[in-house]
Amino acid sequence: MKSGVYLAVIFSLLLSRAFAADMPPGIPDPDKAIQDPSYNDPVFFWRLTSQPENPYEPEPYFYWPPGVVHGAPQPFFPARAQGDHEGTAGEISDATLKAMATWAEEHGSNALIVIHKGRLLTENYWNGMTADEIVNGRAITRSVTPMLLGFAVADGKLKLDDPIGRYITEWKTDLRGKVTVRQLAQNVSGLEVAPQLGLRPVYGNKDLCLVYCGDVVRAALSYDYAIEPGTKFETAQENTQLLALVIERATGTSVQELLSERVWKKIGAADAAFQLDRPGGVARVMCCMRATPRDWARLGVLVMQNGVWEGQQILPKGWVDIMATPSKQYRNFGLGLWLGSPLDKVRSQRIPQSEPFKADDTWIMEGGGFRIVHMVPSQDLVIYRHGVSVPDWDASYLVNTAMGDLLPD
Repeated sequence: MKSGVYLAVIFSLLLSRAFAADMPPGIPDPDKAIQDPSYNDPVFFWRLTSQPENPYEPEPYFYWPPGVVHGAPQPFFPARAQGDHEGTAGEISDATLKAMATWAEEHGSNALIVIHKGRLLTENYWNGMTADEIVNGRAITRSVTPMLLGFAVADGKLKLDDPIGRYITEWKTDLRGKVTVRQLAQNVSGLEVAPQLGLRPVYGNKDLCLVYCGDVVRAALSYDYAIEPGTKFETAQENTQLLALVIERATGTSVQELLSERVWKKIGAADAAFQLDRPGGVARVMCCMRATPRDWARLGVLVMQNGVWEGQQILPKGWVDIMATPSKQYRNFGLGLWLGSPLDKVRSQRIPQSEPFKADDTWIMEGGGFRIVHMVPSQDLVIYRHGVSVPDWDASYLVNTAMGDLLPD
């Protein structure tokens, strides 16, 4: 009897092998693929099958579900009085502002806001954008979480040189757990930089899962140890998401609540939103927080003023100095903040820049589409631009054109 069963099993295996087919290029082994959590994730497949026309500039429905950052709207910066500044040293002329706006419009911009010495010099919108519209900051978002890290440090919840395995207990005995909080925030974690695979394939596409899967924590934890931490600067997609996980576990508070209560309401911003990974889930923080153009500019002013707003210290004292201190591995990036000087010729191949910034203390928060917040503390200047990528973009133009009026000959 038993021998008959064994023969039947062997015959079945031989028969299945006879009918088995090799997978064509680009098609994963189904026996392995169906074990990937993405294949059993309804949120992932809703996103994958509900693609907007442009996945890099999604329509509002695709940001479901929102993780609201509640604000407390206050009036925007007062406009500079007409005519009392022309020919005055240390002021940006109307002619210069017009040249900046004309150039911005000709180079794919939707919004341009210039704030100088606490006054609104110009506010321009094109292509239907308005002051009250919530707009995608794309990777500008990655500068927000490092601001919140300052509260966790100041409140004594963690130290910058703590190993992240102390908070990410899944990695407590893993090599990845030895990465420090500082290394994660400075993008020198040594974690894997996954290949850019677009929307296909699904199997093994870690970056796609990070932005589409219904469990962003699991997605972030899937990235491997690559090189010794603290040896190389890499903008690995997972770094900011893991940093948010550390902050949330250390403080017991979600990033959207921290941002709302400790920053957003205090600077008079309107409601903003992250995208959650699923209903009731975790905020995605590596990309695509949405806020009004005015509130992105407000955030720039807060950072430019070393975390002070209307005389009140909002960000912990000295924290912006830490954010603006470059790592040993890369001189143009601090802790969540890009540093404009000196000119990085390799970086300028990706983000075209014709010349060095005229102000050495030009700080930058930037995202895809060349949307950007420029901050120049020495000149009390903030420039916000929202738009799309254009081939003849020049990252130095707006700042240097303004600086032409502000710096002595």
